[in-house]
Amino acid sequence: MKSFFLLIFVLSLGIEDLFSQHLSSAEGKSSLGLGIGLPYGGFGTQISYNTANNVNAFLGLGYNLTGIGVNGGLKLIVPSKKDYEFYFTGMYGYNAVIVMKGAKEMNGAFGGPSFGSGLKINSLVQSGVFWDIGFLVPLRSSSYKDRLEEIEQNPYMHVNSKPWPVLFYLAYHFPLSKY
Repeated sequence: MKSFFLLIFVLSLGIEDLFSQHLSSAEGKSSLGLGIGLPYGGFGTQISYNTANNVNAFLGLGYNLTGIGVNGGLKLIVPSKKDYEFYFTGMYGYNAVIVMKGAKEMNGAFGGPSFGSGLKINSLVQSGVFWDIGFLVPLRSSSYKDRLEEIEQNPYMHVNSKPWPVLFYLAYHFPLSKY
């Protein structure tokens, strides 16, 4: 019986760590990120808002080499007392771009969903500031695949590089909410 109560006591100590959170993941907090990658519209910004504890909604806007890139989605953050927090993300928006020199009619941005995960590295100096590093697996549209095939079949066009199956991103976030 003593071992049972000891086990309950030890588990109760661990539950506090499991459900703790950083202020940057608290409900009602918002941030502005400057970065590179799909969640930031290419080269651009992201505004994010925590709709609940450890649930973040975001909108990215930037330049994607053909024009304005827009993406929006959600992050589900795994609570942690460490200086970093792991999360899962899903978003919708552009996830492929074709840029052809000398054949601008072939240029375009193509949309679809993307899924991945990342890491928020929280600042030890300023509350609410963090680095955002992650990767995404884009589900590319049939219109993108058809355009790429059309370019490959054309003897007067050449594909310099194929798209990566996994895309990475990096950004720095500043708090918009008071902490």
